[in-house]
Amino acid sequence: MNEPRVPVGFTREELGTLLGSLAWVMGALQIMLDRGHADADEEFHNLHDLLAPRLERLVEQVTTARQAARGSPELESEVEAAYTAIRQAFEAWIELTAVDTLSAAVAQRLRTDTGASADQ
Repeated sequence: MNEPRVPVGFTREELGTLLGSLAWVMGALQIMLDRGHADADEEFHNLHDLLAPRLERLVEQVTTARQAARGSPELESEVEAAYTAIRQAFEAWIELTAVDTLSAAVAQRLRTDTGASADQ
């Protein structure tokens, strides 16, 4: 399939933001894949298999464009700073969702234990 290319011009900050956003989505997909394996749920595995190759191609294309347009170290630091801001937001999201997941699991366990105690 030979689709026409869409020319896109990013600033270095936008490029770093795009790379960070792609990393966030790829990380979330990996978490979903792991969760699906733990729960024996193929839906998340299938979603990962569908989307991960597309995202990996985007990362490759962005990386190639970045390498072709490499500038001074000061300019490259703009890419890294924008990427880092997104990565830090992702790490905060991971912590938040981990706490939410743990809270939900504990609440479910307490409901189950309370229900089992009441039945005895």
